[in-house]
Amino acid sequence: MRRYMRLLGVYFAINFKSLAIYDFDFYFSIAGMMIQNLINVIALRFLYLLVPTIQGYNFMALLTTYAIASTSFAIFRCFFINALNIAVYVRKGKFDGLLVKPVNPLFQLLNENFDEDAWGDLIISIAILIISLVQSHIQLWLLPLLLVICCATSLIFLSLTLLGGMASLFSKGLADLSEIVYDFFEFSKYPLSIYNTPLKIFLTWIFPLGWVAAIPQATIINGGQWLFLIIVPSVAILFFILVYQLWRLFLLKYQSTGT
Repeated sequence: MRRYMRLLGVYFAINFKSLAIYDFDFYFSIAGMMIQNLINVIALRFLYLLVPTIQGYNFMALLTTYAIASTSFAIFRCFFINALNIAVYVRKGKFDGLLVKPVNPLFQLLNENFDEDAWGDLIISIAILIISLVQSHIQLWLLPLLLVICCATSLIFLSLTLLGGMASLFSKGLADLSEIVYDFFEFSKYPLSIYNTPLKIFLTWIFPLGWVAAIPQATIINGGQWLFLIIVPSVAILFFILVYQLWRLFLLKYQSTGT
């Protein structure tokens, strides 16, 4: 564990130095993501000017759900975004290099690149979350707990990306379903109550996107059910463990593009 923590520090230093080389691009990309999030919130506000409530959710309740989901996805993009490049690694033969090094291949893959845009996304998502909590008269001591939950639920997005990336391992990089995680993110931003029953079951027990924001908002923030502070991260971690075991099986079946 100590060795991996030391390697993590090295990877962080290298990645941030590479971002600093293009300093203006870095700052502009952060500003761009912040503006995009603000536009999304404004669009959501205009919707509520036309429809005061959606399935019993007022604007602030939905904004809180949106902010939790966006924070979780931003954390995924900050630290796990390179999982989207599995197909590229396989096609170019770079994935073989990960396998021959005496370090966990997934650890190497995730830490070789960061997404500079995501930091602006993370900043504005947390800011929106704070505003929604204050406007809903919810005490801010809940914020650190929600951030811990967001860190855990970001593993759900990583797991879905890995599931898509396994198609690349199987097809030698020809198929790539990793990008579908962006479509899944859209499902996580809204309450489960707006979906029909089959989709609710799918988003709760198959691909657990409901646990990213909708369930924490309904149970912890609105319901005061503090047990879910443990249940939600546990579900996210369990889902990741299951997907990771499947990932390991796919690695055993992986054949290099050169074979």
